[in-house]
Amino acid sequence: MSSKQKEDADYEEYESLKQSKFKQQKLPGWRHYPSMLNAILFFFSIGILSIGIGVALFLFSEDIVEEEFDYYNNQSSFVYNISKDMKADIMVYYKVYNFYQNNRRFMNSRSEDQLRGKKITKNDMEDRHECDPIISNENLNINLSIDNLDGKELANPCGLLARSFILFNDKFTISFINGTEIPINDTNIARKYDIDNYKSSNSPKPWTNIEDEHFLVWMRPSPFANFTKLYGRINRTLYKDTQIKITIESGKYFNETEFQISNINKTIVLATVNSFGGKNNELALSYGIFGLACIVLGISFIIAFKCHDKKDK
Repeated sequence: MSSKQKEDADYEEYESLKQSKFKQQKLPGWRHYPSMLNAILFFFSIGILSIGIGVALFLFSEDIVEEEFDYYNNQSSFVYNISKDMKADIMVYYKVYNFYQNNRRFMNSRSEDQLRGKKITKNDMEDRHECDPIISNENLNINLSIDNLDGKELANPCGLLARSFILFNDKFTISFINGTEIPINDTNIARKYDIDNYKSSNSPKPWTNIEDEHFLVWMRPSPFANFTKLYGRINRTLYKDTQIKITIESGKYFNETEFQISNINKTIVLATVNSFGGKNNELALSYGIFGLACIVLGISFIIAFKCHDKKDK
């Protein structure tokens, strides 16, 4: 085939494609036009289903046992009586009230490169302004002599978000009244992504361990002023009327005065979980409201249909 013939054949194929039903958008199609009855049945079905899911979620949520109690001061201990059977695994949380982790300046005051183990100098951080105003160890407002930290060195980790961990790195010990300790499993409490990506660097000397999972949990900011953070799990059942002793020891850099003037409150929460997670009545309420809205729409369609039908007559 000559070059001319090949060009003619390609041109004819091109023209035929241009005139195809696909190119001219003439392919057969189907569009569903729902009747009034179909629309009413659809809204009622979705509404009833959503309300049913909401009721089920509420019942599951109400089956969860939660025990919450306040604590304060540098170190405290108290005896608590379990009010209901708590089946394993029991989640141990600490809950914080009146603390806004989602403040824009607070959340942005951190260095992702430093948290990922990259070497960052103090001059680099001052130029980037990522960790303002917590750049050097002296900005941390802690007792540097505890770990022989150089006040002029770059804080490791730096930033407001990391520094606030000082106020919330308490250690919890739970035991039976006879002194037998109830082990708290605090492994795999952080997200796998954070465990895999956050790496500790020993240069400069760190004031806290970046790879500590309690630190990683704290570094995930909450969108609300009142929030819970997972501390660990108790892998056994605690039965009703069991007396337990809870001992709280604040971290080595904890400043009680700084904490008290901030109007912040901390509690400990012991809670069971189910297949849907922890206690969450809000999710059940959302399904219920959505279901009621669908039923109201279905009723409005019936009323509109009746009114339109009367006009036609």
